[in-house]
Amino acid sequence: MSLALKACVRGFLTFVEISIVVLFVLSFAVIAALGCFGARKRSRASEIPNVLFDRFRDHAA
Repeated sequence: MSLALKACVRGFLTFVEISIVVLFVLSFAVIAALGCFGARKRSRASEIPNVLFDRFRDHAA
């Protein structure tokens, strides 16, 4: 292979490798973001029964 072709192939493979690493790290960021949304959704759902329970407890007392 010519020197120019080797340099071009090496540059392309470096670009592909960096792209794979960036996508891998980005997937962790997406998983973390979805986990935060799920945690917020679960905490909101657990607050609703407590609010209703407090309302009934106030009327019973």
